[in-house]
Amino acid sequence: MKSKPVTRISRRQFLKAAGLAAGSLSMGVGLSACAVPPARVPQQPAQPAAPSPTQAPAADTGRKTLVLAIQGFAHDAMKPVLAKWEERTGHKVTLESGPVTGNEMITKYAPAFQSGVSPVDVMSDADDSGPAFYRAGWMEPLDEVIPQETWDDFPESFKQQIEVWHSFEGKRYRVPHEFAIGYTFYRKDWFDERKIEPPKTWDEVVAIGKEFTNPPVFGTMEALIKPGLAFVYMAYLAAQSGGNLFAFDDATAKAFQFAYDLIHTHKIMPETTLSMDYTQQNEEYMKDHVAFMRQWPFFWDVARGNKDWYKEGRAEIALPPAGPAGAKSWWGGWGFSVPKFAPNKPEALDLIAFITNNENAPILAKGQSWFVMPRKSIMAVMGNEGLAVHMQRYAEANVPSPRPFHPKVAEAQSVVDDVATLYLTKQISLAEAMQQGKERIAALG
Repeated sequence: MKSKPVTRISRRQFLKAAGLAAGSLSMGVGLSACAVPPARVPQQPAQPAAPSPTQAPAADTGRKTLVLAIQGFAHDAMKPVLAKWEERTGHKVTLESGPVTGNEMITKYAPAFQSGVSPVDVMSDADDSGPAFYRAGWMEPLDEVIPQETWDDFPESFKQQIEVWHSFEGKRYRVPHEFAIGYTFYRKDWFDERKIEPPKTWDEVVAIGKEFTNPPVFGTMEALIKPGLAFVYMAYLAAQSGGNLFAFDDATAKAFQFAYDLIHTHKIMPETTLSMDYTQQNEEYMKDHVAFMRQWPFFWDVARGNKDWYKEGRAEIALPPAGPAGAKSWWGGWGFSVPKFAPNKPEALDLIAFITNNENAPILAKGQSWFVMPRKSIMAVMGNEGLAVHMQRYAEANVPSPRPFHPKVAEAQSVVDDVATLYLTKQISLAEAMQQGKERIAALG
């Protein structure tokens, strides 16, 4: 999906919009839903931030200390690569525990950026906040810093996503370091017993789902609780139906109708899914109540970490079922950026080029699954290991679909969340859902 040209907004306008978004939307709307659950993430204390440019500078010894902000669970994986850069340059890098959601990114950094300063030199930034930051003019373009060989390391299916979510007005501002996509997990052991294959089409989702459904066991299950998770699933189905989600077009209506039918017509998905979060969805799967489901990559480790339950074949991955537009699943995630106001900007630009190059990306990936992506360099090192096998398989099958884009992404996702929930709980008709969606998106301007 190609993004519409957007007029650069003022910092005052941005902060007003960001405040509304932060107040109305949690990370469930974005890809944080696919991140490692907080309880499983070993947090590390934040390190002191670099001195503000407004403070008196220390004596210039030629050695700089840069601050890199990224979620605490990724710090250990970063250290070997940072040590290489420190040895090469003579500079130092201090790790700071960055926010875990896009809204928290806005809350923490927007006031400083508006004042023309930055507490960090390099940052890991989310889909939910990155586009707003570069539209406000607060991020440094990376076109002259990141070599073409790094961009060529990403699969062809990533190009549109990079142009829409990591770029603005023809310039690139963020380098992806996460590949978050909804995988089809299924009970291979159950399927093998019945000598059937996982569903390859929407019709097979229904037929096979009925074969397995015998409450409390259901063919499939999803977490659809607000805020955010209804949007995630509607975007997933719209990718398969070919819908322009924020346009609430006919193909999007097909996606909404299919979700409704799974719950209310075919009854292969329980109505309780409308009040479930991902933890509850996963628990139902591991209670042997689900034959197949869409879930974020973290379930791979969640399932295998449940030692009392997991056995080979209980949480395998199949390609997603194909709707009218094919077997698709939208993706997104976090990436590295350099703030325009970075205290040590020349060194920061050198650092971001170093940590994202084709030599160091595999080192990060081997240190933390959050950095595993279907980049050629990473697959060459890890392509036969665990989840990387399926990442490669999805990339080769052209499964990845761009995340639905809107300049006011938080508010637009909230619209989908609201109307989908009203429709799936039978409070409004499909026609009313599409009409309300169109009107509310139009009101965003």
